[in-house]
Amino acid sequence: MTGMKRARLSATALGVTLGVMCGVSMLVMGLLATYYDVSFSKDMMTRWAMLPGVAITLPGSLIAGAWGLVKGFIFGLIFGWIYNLCLCCCTKCCPCCKCSCSKEACANCNPNQPKL
Repeated sequence: MTGMKRARLSATALGVTLGVMCGVSMLVMGLLATYYDVSFSKDMMTRWAMLPGVAITLPGSLIAGAWGLVKGFIFGLIFGWIYNLCLCCCTKCCPCCKCSCSKEACANCNPNQPKL
């Protein structure tokens, strides 16, 4: 990938996206278990019962959705941060890592050199 820009992720945006997706899916599972007696949803709600406030009720489903939002946000934030860290450290010339390139060819070390 020389000469190409590497795409960085917005860790916050990834966290919010995963949080919303996890929260909505946990809420839907809880509502299915509460109102439609779907066995798979009941099994999942039983497993999630270790989280405080989660039960096979309407308030328990809302709390499960909130837990899903929090867990998804934290996971997405950490994943995006690690992805960006690995992307940064895998490039030869990176301002957040020590530069291991020849000084005259590096855009970070030589301001006259165009950035990739």
